[in-house]
Amino acid sequence: MERFSVPTTVCFGPGALDALGKLAGRRVLVVTDAFLARSGLLDQILSRLTGCTVETFTDVVPDPPLEVVAKGVHKVEKFKPDALVAFGGGSPMDCAKAMAHFSTLRPPLWAIPTTAGTGSEVTSFAVLTDSQKGIKYPLVDDSLLPQTAVLEPSFLKGVPPAVTADTGMDVLTHAAEAYVANRATPYSDALAEKAFALAWENLSAAFRGEQEAKANMLLASNLAGLAFNAAGLGLCHGMAHTLGGRYHVPHGRLNAMLLPHVIRFNATDERAAKKYGRLAKACGLTPTWRALAAGLDRLRSQLKLPAKLTACGVESKTFKADADAIAASALADRCTPANPRTVTADDVKALLKELA
Repeated sequence: MERFSVPTTVCFGPGALDALGKLAGRRVLVVTDAFLARSGLLDQILSRLTGCTVETFTDVVPDPPLEVVAKGVHKVEKFKPDALVAFGGGSPMDCAKAMAHFSTLRPPLWAIPTTAGTGSEVTSFAVLTDSQKGIKYPLVDDSLLPQTAVLEPSFLKGVPPAVTADTGMDVLTHAAEAYVANRATPYSDALAEKAFALAWENLSAAFRGEQEAKANMLLASNLAGLAFNAAGLGLCHGMAHTLGGRYHVPHGRLNAMLLPHVIRFNATDERAAKKYGRLAKACGLTPTWRALAAGLDRLRSQLKLPAKLTACGVESKTFKADADAIAASALADRCTPANPRTVTADDVKALLKELA
């Protein structure tokens, strides 16, 4: 027997922020970063928390390290909120999830994304960083699922093109990996295919700053999050987590480099090859895995994203010397086992060579 459920209530469309009225009169801890706290966007959230006793935790930084999470847990234990509101991109989401998870109180979580990429507002995933070891740890637990997600497209207006490109490629990778994952079901397939086609259609326009396209990317991100939360991800994310923790390259950028190569690797699996062809067809491409991989390469170039790690400031000799450690870490990553094709250390090393 298989199961599919969507525990998170998703509020979207005009007036989505009105959903915060359900928190009226409660103790609320808002988790965000210093930039959003200064930008004025945070005021839009605070103004909706009518009659609430509100405190903020604004110490979140990119790739939230364990020490910041520990500080946040202390804040939760001291303030004793009735709810946490995560406001921001993937880092505030991940930090807030971990704060709730590791506290003794386990307060319910509301999630309000300001980027269209992670889909974290509807997933049981969080990624934390051990800064000293240079390792990213995916945390996977149903307790990390937000109670409510609020999708307000206006928060994406000021997102710069480079961030739109990085996060948008993350959406496509989430959808593509969920679609071929070995735990995929007809339900996750429907979400993944719609998410991929919607992101493919809108990412270039969102990169140019078109607001309607950005709103569609927010929906695509959410749909892809629902898909991979049910089906899992794969090798692309296993390698991206490893490389990101070691070399501090943005996660979506790494996915953009890796995904076409992972598609070519996985395409020796007949089932995966056919499904990649269906994704290509849904995007108006020749219905083959080759067309999909080539199309993603073209899109990455159009978004001005690099094709090689060396273009991100990582010396070739450095990651070649680290190849054994990278392979071991990627194989141990929680995402890799869902890959449709079995992966060996030599496979990871061969894919690394493509990034040289």
